[in-house]
Amino acid sequence: MQSQHRFGDESPHRLSIIPSISSMTTNQQQVGALLKAVIAKGVETKDAVPTIKSLIEAKIFNLSDLTEENVPSSLDPFISNKLLPKKRGNGRLKGASPTKRFKSSAGIISQPPVTAKPETIVINRSPVLTLWATIVAKNLYTELDLSEALTLGSAAAAQIAKSKGTSLGIYEKDETQQHLDASSAATGETYDVLGMTIHAVKTDSGIRATANGEIQNPNKTWNHLNKRFQDSLGFIMERMDEAAKAADGQEELRASAYRYYMHIRPNIPDGTKGWGAHGRLETNKLSNFFDAKPTPAA
Repeated sequence: MQSQHRFGDESPHRLSIIPSISSMTTNQQQVGALLKAVIAKGVETKDAVPTIKSLIEAKIFNLSDLTEENVPSSLDPFISNKLLPKKRGNGRLKGASPTKRFKSSAGIISQPPVTAKPETIVINRSPVLTLWATIVAKNLYTELDLSEALTLGSAAAAQIAKSKGTSLGIYEKDETQQHLDASSAATGETYDVLGMTIHAVKTDSGIRATANGEIQNPNKTWNHLNKRFQDSLGFIMERMDEAAKAADGQEELRASAYRYYMHIRPNIPDGTKGWGAHGRLETNKLSNFFDAKPTPAA
């Protein structure tokens, strides 16, 4: 088991990281307070430095100023979820049934209009994965509406990111969280998206997937995608949907969907250097689903 540092521990490593960050912008006391607040939210020491660098670069010097609208794009989604304030009725799987605890935000989610084709989009992989997983879910489970599919896409992307982060040593395996997710499946639905088994529950607003102990909020996911893709979202969705429909049936889509994602995902550095990094999404690859398939044996 890894030893956990307390903020009050005056280890040389712990003290040495503050001057390197404080030189970026503000005074050491302010940076130290931000570091303490980040760690108090459960962010591990190894993630704390890049986290507060991202916050400071975004001119966020106090966690109370952090909102869903101003979360830095370089900040890992799992960490931002830890830092953002938890609202009552946010769907956390504790005590009361998920259906009673979840309240959907108002508004109907529908696909935005298609705009002119952008040649490339500079973006990190997370929203690309979330959007593609949503499109796949909508094509595999045609009875779902876009809001329901968004929760499956968000959950699939969260599982894949968690698995990748664990393999890179960014996250520790959380067996307690696995038990929470498993308990939500006992009375709910199960879906297969991008090779991930997604657990979901029925709410008054429809099917809502769960991930990391939380019911996924489609409006939050939709706002995040709009923020990342901006005016290109409608175009990207249309091209991804064309790719999904080019598959020869649902079984082929199910089998090839993750290969397609690997084919179109932005290029970033390998390993931890690429975690949260931005790369170029080449839009001319999006509709060509069959490029993602393995070549048949001769």
